[in-house]
Amino acid sequence: MIDFSALACMFEIRVNDYPVITQNIEGQVASLIPINFAILESGNQTITATMLPIAGQTELDPAADLRFKVMLFDVTNDFVFQEQYDEYQSDPIGERKLPVILMAGNFLANVPYVLKAWQDGQDLGKVKGVTSKLYTAYNAIASNIKSGKYDLFKEKFSRRENNMVMSMYLSQTEAQSRLTEWTSDFESGFKVMPIPQDSVLQFYANNKVVALKKLNGESALYLTNDKTQEELMLDLSFYIPEGKTEFEVI
Repeated sequence: MIDFSALACMFEIRVNDYPVITQNIEGQVASLIPINFAILESGNQTITATMLPIAGQTELDPAADLRFKVMLFDVTNDFVFQEQYDEYQSDPIGERKLPVILMAGNFLANVPYVLKAWQDGQDLGKVKGVTSKLYTAYNAIASNIKSGKYDLFKEKFSRRENNMVMSMYLSQTEAQSRLTEWTSDFESGFKVMPIPQDSVLQFYANNKVVALKKLNGESALYLTNDKTQEELMLDLSFYIPEGKTEFEVI
């Protein structure tokens, strides 16, 4: 898990160059989040954090702050704290005019699984037409939701969900409920919104994974419910396996 707190900034924390949390915080937030899904196997893991100005600004707020630490819990029978790794804290901004602050470190993780994720992915810097291919992949998922083809939606998410179930130690019942919750939301008044024209490509996992993001760091694929005034984000990432030509959800 990562225990973090942030103040007056946009920030992203990655484990093994894969995003585990991205938020645009005008006030203050503190929470604890799981990161196992970004740990592919036992061994040394990298952790990095990027602090940026709040969306729409060009310099970090003088009060901007980010601190976080990696913590290990035993969940065999309960949620029991075992160990804390290094703690990271951003330097005070003060009067400095800064556009970004970076932090980096590593930690050793021992996990009882090996995830089949983006290891066999192509270097997207060498793939032609990445942007158009990615928009096609996003639009295909949006189309599946709009037309109620939830079986196709679930099929496209199968590899990602298998990894999530394995890394988060979920039961089959819990795994099924994740997908059921999505389809229930789709049928309860949520509508797919157009992908914002100013969306940007964000590359992860050493250039093997990519996602479309809004300028505030949120997923470019989202749904809204006019009655409840709620938004539902589908935080997706894609890769192209070796030997294939189109993007798949990972």
